[in-house]
Amino acid sequence: MKRLIVLLFAWLPAAAAAQSAADSLAIAAIRWDTCCVRPHLVAVQARLELFGAPQTISMVRYDAGHYRTRIVQPDSLTLTSVLAEAEGAAAAVNAGYFNVKRLVPSTFVRVGGRTIAATEAQEAFRVNGAVAVKGRRVRIVPYAPEDDPRLARRYREILAAGPLLLHDGEALSYADRKGGFWGRHPRSLVGVTRSGEAVLIVVDGRFAQQAAGMTIGELTYLAQRLGLYAALNLDGGGSSTLWCGGVVNHPCDNRCYDHAGERRVTNCIAVVAR
Repeated sequence: MKRLIVLLFAWLPAAAAAQSAADSLAIAAIRWDTCCVRPHLVAVQARLELFGAPQTISMVRYDAGHYRTRIVQPDSLTLTSVLAEAEGAAAAVNAGYFNVKRLVPSTFVRVGGRTIAATEAQEAFRVNGAVAVKGRRVRIVPYAPEDDPRLARRYREILAAGPLLLHDGEALSYADRKGGFWGRHPRSLVGVTRSGEAVLIVVDGRFAQQAAGMTIGELTYLAQRLGLYAALNLDGGGSSTLWCGGVVNHPCDNRCYDHAGERRVTNCIAVVAR
């Protein structure tokens, strides 16, 4: 098992200037604990000091060619764990933003060739990317609402979110945006490596002693240093949940650093064995 983890995480690409030299070294030296292993899929977790604060990072990496990656859209808000179990998934992560008053998706979502929702105007400040599934490939693509007709013709499964963190190996900068959404929070992301391996990451947050959470800039840097070629930020905060045979991370909705604090969400990304 140790050999598998070494093969998955030993390599790191060149990246933009580090948040600090200590952060760069800390990411390169992460000691991952294995949480769950399936054929061509592994879930791991690490606790470390990063960006001047305690962090807990959970991650699933899998060969998309051996799994079906699905956007799961229930009729009402549902726990990620419940959606994962209902799909018979090997792994899952919470996905899109939702309208907290109407409890429906607030971004463009298309599932099984049917458009479920369009992007609401209030999401324009952060929604500039999408995760799409084309055959056996998971793709992270730039997005704007005017793209909906074109994307609907091209993809049967697509979900808009954001911000886009990495595109074609390059980090996007949002350095001029401070506080609020852009500050430190629990985070979820979906990404791909240059070779097409798919990656789901959740960073815990809102626990001062165990997990501070990350800013968008810190999350971008982490994703790049972990070898992602493209990456998209998903809904975060209390929604952030990573599942692999059970909840792997520490969702914060119950304000306890345990696995019981899940929030009901509007949809999820499920990884289902072929």
